[in-house]
Amino acid sequence: MEKRVIELDTATISKIAAGEVIERPASVVKELIENSIDANSTQITINIQEGGKKAIEIIDNGVGIPHDDVILSLQRHTTSKIKTADDLFAIHTLGFRGEALSSIVSVAIVDIYTRTKEEELGTHVIIEGGTTTLEEQTSIPIGTRILVKNLFFNVPVRKKFLKTTATEVNHITEYVTKLALSHPQIAFSLKHNEKSIITVPKGDLLSQIATIFGNNIAKACFPVNNMEESYFLKGYITKPEYSRKSRDYIYIHINNRPITDKIITNAILKGYGTSMPDKRFPIVFLFINLPADEIDVNVHPTKREVRFNNETKIFRLVETGVRESLEKSGLKVFERVEHPHSQTQFIKTTPTSTERLETKPPISLKSGSVTSFEKSSFQLISKRDQPLQKYIHKETEKKSPIHPQTEERRTIRVLGIIKNTYIIAETQEGLLLCDQHAAHEKINYLKYLYQIENKKIAVQQLLAPVSIEIKPSEIELYNELKEKLKTFGFDVDIFGRREVVIRSIPSILGKTISVLAAKDVVDIFKNYATEIRAEIDLKDMSFIKEIISLFACKRSIKAGDRINLHQAESLIIQLLKQKDPYACPHGRPTLIILNAKYLEELFLRDYK
Repeated sequence: MEKRVIELDTATISKIAAGEVIERPASVVKELIENSIDANSTQITINIQEGGKKAIEIIDNGVGIPHDDVILSLQRHTTSKIKTADDLFAIHTLGFRGEALSSIVSVAIVDIYTRTKEEELGTHVIIEGGTTTLEEQTSIPIGTRILVKNLFFNVPVRKKFLKTTATEVNHITEYVTKLALSHPQIAFSLKHNEKSIITVPKGDLLSQIATIFGNNIAKACFPVNNMEESYFLKGYITKPEYSRKSRDYIYIHINNRPITDKIITNAILKGYGTSMPDKRFPIVFLFINLPADEIDVNVHPTKREVRFNNETKIFRLVETGVRESLEKSGLKVFERVEHPHSQTQFIKTTPTSTERLETKPPISLKSGSVTSFEKSSFQLISKRDQPLQKYIHKETEKKSPIHPQTEERRTIRVLGIIKNTYIIAETQEGLLLCDQHAAHEKINYLKYLYQIENKKIAVQQLLAPVSIEIKPSEIELYNELKEKLKTFGFDVDIFGRREVVIRSIPSILGKTISVLAAKDVVDIFKNYATEIRAEIDLKDMSFIKEIISLFACKRSIKAGDRINLHQAESLIIQLLKQKDPYACPHGRPTLIILNAKYLEELFLRDYK
């Protein structure tokens, strides 16, 4: 019988292990910079080429690696940072697993120069795919310089899945940003293809924010301070008017370790309460310090996630700190109350055939409580018993799209408008109900889609171009997207090292754009960058739907807008000329037709 279970060779084991720690060039940068920080460096320089796919160089002025330890440090699970398993519950360094260097050298060509202050000569080592090809002593400054070339040269499958250069630069820059914020005592320099992206001198947290994000955001910051026993919170937050559509401006650090955490993010949003608009996120720089044995950082190979011993305490610390800081700034914060999606309603219970002929005393529709007698004839409804499609006239469903030039034979008589939102009309099919805002949004969406498909986008040049500050990690991304964005009617340019300038927009979106709307547009560009790059069906693009939704409140008839019956009729006719008129871009109903069958059932005319 053929043997099925085999023992993998060392090279294969190393490559598999490397895949858990080294996902992309940013993983290399992360691990090497963390080693430089743990080595007490005060200056760290990062040089990358082609998004780190060709080369990554990290230079520091730390303590260096002793000659006798260099080769040993390249083996798996060798580290100077912990000695026993008990040390895992008192981690004070960024690295501790002893996997970083061994993982990197197994999937790249690595050149290492390092020297300690006790040594006259430093050590130079070259490793190719895990095999040492050179080891010599040489004259070099104190510290460590590591050059990583041809990442994944021996793992072509993983190399194939690397993203675009702009995306890889974005990930690297973002992590350098996080470390620069948490270690203001260290000067950081990041260059891509010899072009400077980040240059941050030593300073304090606020000066780091100003250097990286710009003076406008730094001036908008106000401090957060809170403590509960041995838990300490400090940092800066901004007022709600500086909020963004993307949560990428929320920076959280635990014991100076950058992390992502849903519990803390939710606590931040709860601290803002109703002052933060729905689906928007604040700009926040928060640092939490707590005893090392109160947190487990050994959860994930990349150390992005942590586990807290007391989640409730962490949540309370952050929520209270954020809320009190906002209130001290003069902003009144009200707790957000989550309302149910739809209010429960009492409706008449459908009577049995024998009950239909009985007379019942009339039920008062005046406001106030319902009597116990009246309650007995009502039932609580929490969901629809039948889908809406059951009541849409079948001929209407199957009807082919009506071309704008064809004669419209459907007769529509608008009967009225409820709450300046819902149009009621009579048609051959039955009673038509239309959401005026959703209907107009769908019409504008289809017009924009038609212009893009036919490459005839009407563009509105802005008299005053709008400039939006962005962070360094986004520069390469917008540079890459700007040509693609022209096909959607947006003329976007990069100004300096920290600004995106919008010079023109599709005319269907209006003649001007506010700074707040421009921020949202820029965030939408980033959130849907992958979709914008890809050659996919325009009708499947969430990007277009988001853009239309953003401007719908300004360019579309809104719920609550007063329109006359003639305008209402024109809106319905225009909507029914479109293909698939029954849902807005996000799938919400635009109109519902209650056919004769449904009305007969509703008024109990379906019995014999």
